[in-house]
Amino acid sequence: MKTYTLKNTKPTINAEAQKYLDQSFAQEMGLPTLILMEQAAMAISHLIMQIDPKQEKSILFLVGKGNNGGDAFASARQLLAKNYSVQVLEIFQQKNFANDAAKNKSAYESMNGKIFQNMDLLKFDFSAYDIIVDGIMGTGFTLERPLSEEIKKALDKINCLKNMIKIAIDTPTGIETKSGACDEVVFKADYTVTFSAYKTAMYADPASAYCGHIILDDIGMPEAWIENKLMDFQKNQFELPRVIDKKTIRYLEIKKDSLSHKGKAGKTLIIGGSIGMNGAIHLALKAAHTTGVGYAYCRSPKELVSSLLLASPQSLIDVLPKSKQKWLDLINKMDSIAIGPGADQAEWLDDSLELFLEYSKQLIIDADGLNYLAKIENWQDLTKQRYNKGLVPIILTPHPGEFKRLAPNLINILSQDRQKAASLLAQSSGTIIILKGHRTVIAFPNGEIYLNSSGNQGLAKAGSGDVLTGLLAGFTAQKQNIFESSVLAVYFHGLLADCAKEEIGMRAMQPSDLLRFSKRAYLLLNWQD
Repeated sequence: MKTYTLKNTKPTINAEAQKYLDQSFAQEMGLPTLILMEQAAMAISHLIMQIDPKQEKSILFLVGKGNNGGDAFASARQLLAKNYSVQVLEIFQQKNFANDAAKNKSAYESMNGKIFQNMDLLKFDFSAYDIIVDGIMGTGFTLERPLSEEIKKALDKINCLKNMIKIAIDTPTGIETKSGACDEVVFKADYTVTFSAYKTAMYADPASAYCGHIILDDIGMPEAWIENKLMDFQKNQFELPRVIDKKTIRYLEIKKDSLSHKGKAGKTLIIGGSIGMNGAIHLALKAAHTTGVGYAYCRSPKELVSSLLLASPQSLIDVLPKSKQKWLDLINKMDSIAIGPGADQAEWLDDSLELFLEYSKQLIIDADGLNYLAKIENWQDLTKQRYNKGLVPIILTPHPGEFKRLAPNLINILSQDRQKAASLLAQSSGTIIILKGHRTVIAFPNGEIYLNSSGNQGLAKAGSGDVLTGLLAGFTAQKQNIFESSVLAVYFHGLLADCAKEEIGMRAMQPSDLLRFSKRAYLLLNWQD
């Protein structure tokens, strides 16, 4: 059986994987799937009882005709038995429910539970309730079958209501579980109670913005059993993305002992900068130093060298080499190299980019370096040849616009499924793709996909990417495992923003603020200092 490169990551699943887990568990344990529905309902009911321990709030369940609706009916019955004020609104004007859902509807009715049927959703008074629970579609929604206009208008009406708690069962209605793509209107949850494993959409754009606080319940499935079954489901491939979190990164610590010195802490080289954009290279250098790297070298146009030396006296800064041999001598000295921050229309890239592709031990390409790479017609062949030789794959860090220039054939897929697009490019080019966004995607050339769980909107500002490039350069120079250093840098970058958010807030946060929260971030990771 294949194993994942990174340990201590969380699996994510789609609708098909959830169905496979449910059926496999019921079959192997000799239990009806109705038991799983009851377990799911208990998780929903438990949350509501925590929110409203005094039974003072009125609760409305929005019920679809599938298993998501069955979970809703079961939870409504459980709460009714606890003397909660519960009512159910059937969203679809249809009597045919899925088998387990039909049984739970019948059980709810047997307790004289109130059900609204064949209602005009646009005239229904949703504001009469304190808690609304979305059990309409869950993981069953796909963009191929969009929501009706009536349902979308009803959801929009609910979303606009203030002073109301909104809970989604498994996945908010309007979200495609596999990709994170969304309908025009989505149920915007304050809480999402999900089952067995996190759904991929919960850590993907744009869906993650609608899930609120996510509560995972295993519904009785052992964690190790889930992991084994998901590998069976994927036929030993890596189709299902995994989530990197604090636990993942704690085990990637770059340890320093009392005998450590700068020669043991790695050498990184950052190349870039141009007139009017020297701030980019300065941010990258500053970030690299924050990682604890032993030496941070910089090569930049001669017009910038003096100002960079003043801004970063601890860096080894010089002008760009003027011959192939000098480039090669420099490349061979370095443990990692990052090219592109603030480079703009850099003529030196015309002559040197292919040297970096062929000879760098560990290479990160960002910003204008990516634009130059995209101009090479066969760039994917060059990077794939490097990977096939057993050399370390190159890290590419595109935002969506740069991704489109690198892979115009994947533009349509990118708009529908960021994870899939990143993975396809990583596999075809033999590179590590770090596709930036609210939930950054990290795709490895062997098909593994990782989703970052740190970070916030405060990073959506010019200069944030330069900080990430510096972190990648610094961590990679010290850690001779580029797969680990890629996820480490991405998570740490987001963690810095999360720390900054607490003190500064997202609106006021600037990229230059991030690095002063490094100590706090390392402490949160329990790294030794």
